[in-house]
Amino acid sequence: MDGNRWTVLARRRAGSDWEPVGEVHAPDEDMAVLLAKESFFRHGEGVDLAVARDGSFRALGDPDLLAFATDKSYRLQHGYTGLGGKRRRAAARVAALGARIDRPRPEDRRVLRERG
Repeated sequence: MDGNRWTVLARRRAGSDWEPVGEVHAPDEDMAVLLAKESFFRHGEGVDLAVARDGSFRALGDPDLLAFATDKSYRLQHGYTGLGGKRRRAAARVAALGARIDRPRPEDRRVLRERG
């Protein structure tokens, strides 16, 4: 299986050096690039990727191929940026009404069970 192991390299920012991020097992270069993209760049972690094995090195070449084919912002943390503003607006409306929370938060009743 070692003959099918490809080292995955990434550039996290434009102009940065290549750094190893992991490995994939694939029968050829094309499949290695595809698996590297799906395994290590699903959330936009870098601007370019490459795979290397036995002295060969293949960069993706077109960083646009790392872009999402569809809108998946709901899967990423930055897709939820509107919650802070919504919370502030709600707190302002409550304060304008003169209401306030005067009870402490309820205690955490979750029980951590020991494995055994």
